[in-house]
Amino acid sequence: QNKQASCQQGFTLIEAMITIAIVAILLSIAVPSFNDFFEKNRLKRAAEEVYGLVSKAKAESVIRDADLSVSIDTANPWCVGYAVTSVASDCCNAGACTVPVAGVDVTQQIDGATFTGVTITGTGAFLGGGNTSFERVRGAAAAGSVVMTTPGGWGLNVVVSSRGRVRICGPNANTMGYIACPPPP
Repeated sequence: QNKQASCQQGFTLIEAMITIAIVAILLSIAVPSFNDFFEKNRLKRAAEEVYGLVSKAKAESVIRDADLSVSIDTANPWCVGYAVTSVASDCCNAGACTVPVAGVDVTQQIDGATFTGVTITGTGAFLGGGNTSFERVRGAAAAGSVVMTTPGGWGLNVVVSSRGRVRICGPNANTMGYIACPPPP
């Protein structure tokens, strides 16, 4: 009878402390890779949203039979937007990047505050927070790139060619599934 009564049930304090130490070590290894994962996904989402907005501006220029201007503001938080008229580089101001739809002005911009840690700069037509306009007949535009980067060193570019082709590419070799950007002409 005494033999059965002395059987232990549950964990000792030492066993619990060892288990907690092992879990803490595994978490300290996993957390940096999770941060990297989230950073890359924020960058990819931002690049795809900018790509979508710029592609929409190109398509709408032909549909509306009007030149549409896409502009970037590289301040913090950054923004990208388009409008029917020439747009100053400060598209973050309320009402600056709007397009009339059925008599109502609809805002066409992406706010960088949504993408924490992602910064943008411009090259070519977008240099220094500039803009490019898509021609209403052929969809051609002044060439330029929206260069997006993160603190971890990841980067993607949204490139507009002089013929109006819009694409996403990586500044280096294959980045997050996107091909490397061609060298500038």
